[in-house]
Amino acid sequence: MSLNLYARYIGWVYMKSFFIVFFALELFYVGIDLLTNLKDLPNSANLQLLYFGLTSLSAISYVMPISLVFALIISHINMVRSNELVSFYALGVSKNNLILPPFFIALFITILYVGLNCTPFAYAYDYQKNVAKNTSFSKSTTDSFLKFEGKFIYIKELSSLQKNASDIRIFDINGTKLVSTTFADSAKFKDNHWMLKDVNQTVLPKDLRLGEQGLDIRKFSEIDALNGFKPKSIESANAAEGARFSIPDTLDFILTFKNEGIELNSIKSTFYSLAAAPFFAPFLLLILYYHLPVTGRFFNLAFASFIFIVITLVTWGILFVLTKFSQTSVILPEIGIVLPVILLFGYGIYLLKTHR
Repeated sequence: MSLNLYARYIGWVYMKSFFIVFFALELFYVGIDLLTNLKDLPNSANLQLLYFGLTSLSAISYVMPISLVFALIISHINMVRSNELVSFYALGVSKNNLILPPFFIALFITILYVGLNCTPFAYAYDYQKNVAKNTSFSKSTTDSFLKFEGKFIYIKELSSLQKNASDIRIFDINGTKLVSTTFADSAKFKDNHWMLKDVNQTVLPKDLRLGEQGLDIRKFSEIDALNGFKPKSIESANAAEGARFSIPDTLDFILTFKNEGIELNSIKSTFYSLAAAPFFAPFLLLILYYHLPVTGRFFNLAFASFIFIVITLVTWGILFVLTKFSQTSVILPEIGIVLPVILLFGYGIYLLKTHR
């Protein structure tokens, strides 16, 4: 049998099972959400359709990983029941060659999902909640007080979408000594820095003694300041607990505040959960494949399916709990999120090598 022929067949069987499971779980999730929030839905039909679409997108983060694993269990059990799996082995197809098409398909879908987390897709849940509350997608952030490059910065109102800010106050501190204050009525973020407008700047004298030089008060129509202090990083720092982020925004936040002495475990956990955690699915798929029954003669296939589905859900649940522990700094995110994925990867590769 041609390797391309069986690979296409195995890939098609797996993809068909994946789409059936994926859409079934999607509809189940959306249906439960609609029933739960029925009283909060807007009256407009257009907004209701938008809410349905955004709910479907936000469900992908929960549904996609377990659908990848469930699809393998279903397709494998069906092939065992119809004796197709034994037939492939009789034709000389190795155990490793049978799993590679589903594994690479699952890996590709996971990479695609991680790529989507680099786009506004990552904010589907927030948009969904905004539709339910009938609020704007581009709401402003108010009363931000942050530290950046040794400066304490207060921003009365910020619009990250329009990259505008109003009533900005910058306090330049050297250790415990106030060096200068800069007050601006408004600002615009452009070319990776803020353009402050209508600026009043006060520079304190270095030597505070009677008879020495006093305050140096300056006025500017426009000056540059806060290079690299991105609006999205400011908004992320003021986001409520449970808010969603995209991968680029988490990286910007980490790079912006890495030297400011603030706790970064929560945002690191968010980054790892978006970029690393989804890969548990293809690696778990690889592991379960080598423990699934080859023939139904000595196993109760229905019971075996149930056991492996439970194992999948338990594994997913443990990883979910570890992610929550990492986000609340109970454990380090590298241990709670990255390490389990690495262990699954290592065990999967070990099984792949031992079944050559």
